[in-house]
Amino acid sequence: MAGWRLWRKEPVIDEPTPEVLESIETSAEDGLAMARLGAIMSVKNKILVQAITQPDAFDPNTYMLPAKEAVTTLAVESLETAAIVSADLKRARKLRGEAMYRDDYRRGDVKNLTIRLGSLEKVAESLKDNLENEEWLRALITEAHELAWAELSREMERSLDRKEASEFGDENYEDERKDRLRQFINLDLAQLIEEQTPEY
Repeated sequence: MAGWRLWRKEPVIDEPTPEVLESIETSAEDGLAMARLGAIMSVKNKILVQAITQPDAFDPNTYMLPAKEAVTTLAVESLETAAIVSADLKRARKLRGEAMYRDDYRRGDVKNLTIRLGSLEKVAESLKDNLENEEWLRALITEAHELAWAELSREMERSLDRKEASEFGDENYEDERKDRLRQFINLDLAQLIEEQTPEY
């Protein structure tokens, strides 16, 4: 029997069913929407920073490169996650039985892993394609600009409202308003940006 050895045949990989393909499309749409929102928030924070350091007229072209960088980062993250899921899927196809711990994927997880992998790859592909879509990028920048100024207005109102006229005396209230606005720009807004800037 020395010439015999045990071996296990690789499982046959079936083509995804229409149901799985539909789920991949739906999941990818949701994933792309979330990724786009992440890019919008990144650009929004850069617009807020400019409002402090370079309060010039808004120029969308200024944010084309930051928008592309944010989208590229998200595409790379999606591909990196896809590589991990792909390895999990390959192992899961070979294993039967019940999972022993959280990431112990088995045959029963193949469908969900297939959907997740397909979704991640589609999101990365869509993000990559949109890097050359100037209209898509400009729409993203416009949304970021609208969010930035809406947030700036809210924070400015809250900051000024917190400081009652009695702090400065009725006679000095209007005179002190400019000082409070300057303080808001230099301190409160800077803190707001720091709190909301995502870590990539």
